[in-house]
Amino acid sequence: MQYREASKEEHEVVCKQVRRNAVLNVCLLAPVTPITLLGVYLSINMMKRNSRKYDNITFTVTTVILVLFVLAVAFFILKLMNEFVKRIRYINKHQYAVADCIVTGKERIPNPKHAHFYVTVAASDGSILKVWVTSKVFYLAENGKRALTVMYKEPADRKKKLPLEAVVLD
Repeated sequence: MQYREASKEEHEVVCKQVRRNAVLNVCLLAPVTPITLLGVYLSINMMKRNSRKYDNITFTVTTVILVLFVLAVAFFILKLMNEFVKRIRYINKHQYAVADCIVTGKERIPNPKHAHFYVTVAASDGSILKVWVTSKVFYLAENGKRALTVMYKEPADRKKKLPLEAVVLD
């Protein structure tokens, strides 16, 4: 595939179809940690008020367990948000390249909790890729429509790379 810089119109489409979903995920995940912190604070505060029921050892052990729980939740949420924040950062700084493709097929794989959406695209050099996409891109994709595959320009020493993205042009 021949990757190139995106034009202004293509950048707007990438922002609309890829960055928008990443921003939504970050906005949904971000409040979880403060809510958990508030719950722990209220729990410890209630234990202090009812100190007659708790001895010092029980209070200390419970407080340590609650703090470890909050740290684990915060670490997990930040780990989840990391990929979405990277996508947003790379798109905002134009650190990605696009390749022209044509949609050749799409596939919806049902799962008990949610469905996985894939779009198959063919490049002009004959290479075919099956790319995971969001439901919005899946429903925009039709056989024969023009598409772009988005590859992020990440440092070469990174172990875990961001996956390719597909964007359907109107």
